[in-house]
Amino acid sequence: MNRKQFIKKIFQTGICGCGAVMGFGQAADQEWIRDLEKRMIDGAETPPWAKVEKAEHWFKSLMENMDTLLDKETKIELMQACGRACFIRAFGVAPEEKPTAEESEKFLQSLKSRGYEIKQEKEMVTVIYNWGRDHQNPWGLIMRDGYCMCPLVEKGPPGLSPTFCYCSTGYVKESFQRYFQQTVTVALLDSLKMGGKDCVFKVQISKL
Repeated sequence: MNRKQFIKKIFQTGICGCGAVMGFGQAADQEWIRDLEKRMIDGAETPPWAKVEKAEHWFKSLMENMDTLLDKETKIELMQACGRACFIRAFGVAPEEKPTAEESEKFLQSLKSRGYEIKQEKEMVTVIYNWGRDHQNPWGLIMRDGYCMCPLVEKGPPGLSPTFCYCSTGYVKESFQRYFQQTVTVALLDSLKMGGKDCVFKVQISKL
């Protein structure tokens, strides 16, 4: 017996006969059935903790298959696109107005004041950027305790391919790109999922 038949049988056996006694018509009866069906569906949903656990292992399987089936350049490009989409979902699309040279320089100076390593050359600016061991998510989980800042895999699963971490390079690239009119490239140097103690990126901003 499927769900609709079950609800119909309950209704016909008189469990909800009070509605008929009170004079509800067929339309009201149908609305009651739809409401009961929705409550049954909501009550049968997989609990959030089980969804997260399943998602963690699904991502692990996805990364393993990507490692097997795709070349390195394609994997990086795909994961960076995912990271960019994540940033846009969090902060919205980039404004159409491009940053000025003064705004770009101000951003670099703010990075310098926070202790980031910056190398300025004639045709390239290189920034060694990292989240920081004390970086924490909105709910208080801290990187120094071994938690990834991606909520999808913040505590697992064990053995997740480092390929997943290229997603963060797309996230960082999109964030830097908004401060510069030049081309930005981001390389992953280290990450928690690679066995490191921090997530470290080499950001290069072309002056050409």
